[in-house]
Amino acid sequence: MVCGFAVGMAGLLNYFKYRAAADRILTDRLVVTGRLVENSIQSSLALGLQFAEIGTLPGMLDRERATDDLILGIDIFDTEGRMLYSTDRLRATRPVPAAWTAAAQLAGDADWRAEEGHEGAAGISLKNNFDLKIGYLALRYSMDRVREAHNAVATELTALALGIFACAATLSSLALLWVMHRLGRNLQAVEQGLGQGEAARLSARALRGPFSPALRRFIETTRRAEAEIGELRAGLGNGSSS
Repeated sequence: MVCGFAVGMAGLLNYFKYRAAADRILTDRLVVTGRLVENSIQSSLALGLQFAEIGTLPGMLDRERATDDLILGIDIFDTEGRMLYSTDRLRATRPVPAAWTAAAQLAGDADWRAEEGHEGAAGISLKNNFDLKIGYLALRYSMDRVREAHNAVATELTALALGIFACAATLSSLALLWVMHRLGRNLQAVEQGLGQGEAARLSARALRGPFSPALRRFIETTRRAEAEIGELRAGLGNGSSS
């Protein structure tokens, strides 16, 4: 039980550490692409173009999506939740998911993540050259693919944990049996010596090992008790005879 609890807790901690690290790496990986798009938007705005009228932006979004097979699509929406650009033409006519707008507004200037259905999104806020927020960029990815990766790691950790538990339990059980065997031999030697009245002549082998101090104290206590009992019997015998 002790081995199982220790190995199980170690496996759970490693799994959750992996998930936290993997989610952070996933977000950072997508945000790098988002920063490239942001720089292009700022360059276009510097030329005097309006945010909703950048003609080269859809083609650039398609090119950036093709650079990473993890990205399902790239969407850009304004601060009021209206979709402005999307690599998926059908999504351009749909409302922005409420989870996206809530996560983007809650994150402020930091990058953010949101999940809805089978898709997740990592995003950043977009600003103009005057450091004013003009909208948000979301990079969509498949949650099923992420879950498959998590499940594969969980399966591998479970197999490793079971193997480590089997080895640890076997070794600890063998060590415990060896210790109990030595303790049993020492106690048997003491019992035989006491039964024959030869506690003082126990073999040196019986008094070796990790339990020898306790055995010596036990033997000395027994000898003193036997001596006291003998004195009491002698005293009682003298009193009865007088």
